[in-house]
Amino acid sequence: MDITLLELAELAQKIGTILEQHGIRYHLTGGVVAAYYGEMRNTQDVDIVIDMAACRNLSALFNDLKKVFLIDKTTFNEAIRLKSMFQVLDIETMLRADIYTASVLPDSFEHIVSADIVDDIYLPIASPEDSILSKLVWIKLGSGRSRKDVVAMLRVQTNLDNEYLETTAEKLGVTEILKELRIIADSYDPNVIL
Repeated sequence: MDITLLELAELAQKIGTILEQHGIRYHLTGGVVAAYYGEMRNTQDVDIVIDMAACRNLSALFNDLKKVFLIDKTTFNEAIRLKSMFQVLDIETMLRADIYTASVLPDSFEHIVSADIVDDIYLPIASPEDSILSKLVWIKLGSGRSRKDVVAMLRVQTNLDNEYLETTAEKLGVTEILKELRIIADSYDPNVIL
């Protein structure tokens, strides 16, 4: 079953409403954002990064999420403690979201932009530079899909803050990956395998 961008945007909006009630900042990342900045592609879930600093009552947050989503309490608590990821599954639609309790990027919440993802559904998303940098970190960790996403974003996004991109890539240890993918993005050679 193909999942539409509209379905994923509505899922993110539903999660965002709960997070906002608890004063939690969030932004989308991952496949939905890569498709927004690059080329449209299928993705099976929504990836959301949350800033847990403002959350004063974890139990209340968990209980509010549990009203709408299937969620495992042990995994939720471990994700908060370890600054990792937990999943929620929408009870109505059975769509999934991966929620990351920490960002792989420094200051990612300082670069959020509001985007009309689809049908006037505006959601906070990572900046194009942070989207690329996040994908570069995932490539470093072994993600093959992220290579195609970065190449697509580099081809489509023509007004990137290259100084920020290069400086942060160096801090994250992904400079060589960025250079390699820039060469591929600039070549438009259909024979290059990502």
